[in-house]
Amino acid sequence: MLSWSDLTPSRRCEWIDLLRGWAVIVMIEVHVVNVYLQKGLTPEWLNYLNGLVAPSFILCAGYSLVLSTFRPDGTLRPFGPTAKRLGFILICAYALHAPGFTLAEWTVLSTTQRLRELFKIDVLQCIVFSLLILQGLARVIRRPGAYALGALVLAVGATWAAPHLWRHGVADGLWLPVRGLINGNPDRGVTALFPLFPWFSFAAFGSVLGALYRHFRVMPREGLARWSEAQWLSFLAGLGFVLLTWGSLYARTWLWNGTWPPEDAWRLHNTTLPSVAQRIGLVCLAGAFLGCFERVRPKVRGPHLVMAAGMESLLLYMLHLNLIFGLMLAAPIRHLTGWDWYALGWRGTLGLTVFIILLNLLAAWGWQRVRQAGELSWKIQRVALWVLCFYFFAGGWMTYAHFRRSPELAKEPYPFLNEARIRKGLPPTADGLSHEPLEVAREKARRRMKLNEDDQRLLESAP
Repeated sequence: MLSWSDLTPSRRCEWIDLLRGWAVIVMIEVHVVNVYLQKGLTPEWLNYLNGLVAPSFILCAGYSLVLSTFRPDGTLRPFGPTAKRLGFILICAYALHAPGFTLAEWTVLSTTQRLRELFKIDVLQCIVFSLLILQGLARVIRRPGAYALGALVLAVGATWAAPHLWRHGVADGLWLPVRGLINGNPDRGVTALFPLFPWFSFAAFGSVLGALYRHFRVMPREGLARWSEAQWLSFLAGLGFVLLTWGSLYARTWLWNGTWPPEDAWRLHNTTLPSVAQRIGLVCLAGAFLGCFERVRPKVRGPHLVMAAGMESLLLYMLHLNLIFGLMLAAPIRHLTGWDWYALGWRGTLGLTVFIILLNLLAAWGWQRVRQAGELSWKIQRVALWVLCFYFFAGGWMTYAHFRRSPELAKEPYPFLNEARIRKGLPPTADGLSHEPLEVAREKARRRMKLNEDDQRLLESAP
C-alpha cells in the first residue's frame, strides 16, 4: 500500500519497469494494427495513443542512465560495461534494417535501396546515440545535480531547434549515417523515423527525472529517503499535469508567428517544444498511475508478465518485429493464413494482437526463468549464435536460385535479373523487373503458383 510516511529508500523503481512493460505491449499492438488492419479503420485517438510508445521508451532509457551511471557516493561507474551494452543494442538496431541475415542477401540479393535502408535511424539508434551524448555529459560534469541541470538545458535546446532543422533542404546530401540524426525529411529514399531532434529531448528529460528520483528516493539522509514513494508519485503526476496543460495550450500555435509558411507550421508542429512537453506530461501521468496502481492492486499468485516485459524489453522488441515482419509476412505463411497487409477487420486484428502479445509476454517470462538458471542461458546463446552463423552462410541461396529461374516474379531490382531475363529470351528492362502483368501471370502458371483474379483474367484473355 502507498504510505505518505514510509521513507524507506527505494531499491527498485517499479513504475519505470511497468511503464516500459506497457510500452512494449502497446508497441506490439501498434505494429499488428499498422500491418494487418484495413486502411481507414484506425481511429484518431488510437493513433495518438500509439504515438506515446516511442516517447515512453526513450524517456525510460534516459531515466535509467542516471541510476546506472552514478554511484551512491556521486562518483561515476566505469564506462566499459555500459559501452558493451550500448554497442550490442546498436548492432541489434542496425541488424533490423540490414539487407538481411544471410550472405546472399548482402551480395546477390542486395539492392542499392536495401543498403541505404541500413542507415535509417529508428528508435533503438535514437536511444543509443542519445545515451552516448548523455554519458558524455555525465563524464564532463561528474556531479548528479549539475548533470540534471545540463540535461534539462539540452532537452529544451534540442526541441527548440528541431523545427528549424526540419525545414526543407536542411542536411540534404549529408553522409547517410549522419543525415538521419538531424531530421526526418526524406533523402535518397530513406526517412529517419526518430532523429535526435526532437527525440533526444525525451531521453534528456528522462535523465532529469532519474536524477530527481535518485536524490529524493534513492539516496538516504540519516538512513531515510527525503520523500516517500507516495510523495514522488504525486510530484510526478503534478509535473505531468503541468506539462500536459502547457503543451496542449501551445502545441498547435507555437509555429504560427508569421515567419513559418502554413504548410511547414502544420507539418512540423509535432517537433516543437509544446508538443514534446505535452507527450512528456502524458508519459509522466501514465507512470504515476502505474506506480500507484501497482501498490494498491490485489496481488495474485504467478508471474508478473508486464514487469517481465519491462525488464526484457530489448528481447521483446527484437522478437515481435522478426515475428510480424519476418515470419508472419513470409509468402508461405501469408498464402496459408490469408494474413496479408491490410487484410483484416477489427475482429481479426484484435485476435491476432492478443495472440502475439501473449506469445511475447510468455517469452519474456520464460527467458527470465532461463536466466535464473545461470549457465543455461549462456549455453542457449552460444547455440543460437552458431545457428545464426550457419544460417548466414547457408541461407538465401534458394531464393537466389528461384529468381534466376523466374526473374519475372522478382519485386526488387536485383543485379542479376537482366542476365536471367536474357537467358530466358526475355527483353532486358531498365531495372531488371518485369513490367508486363501477363508475363508475370504466365510464369506463375508455369510454376503452378496460386493465381489471383487479375492473373486468371489476363491468362484467359491472352491470345
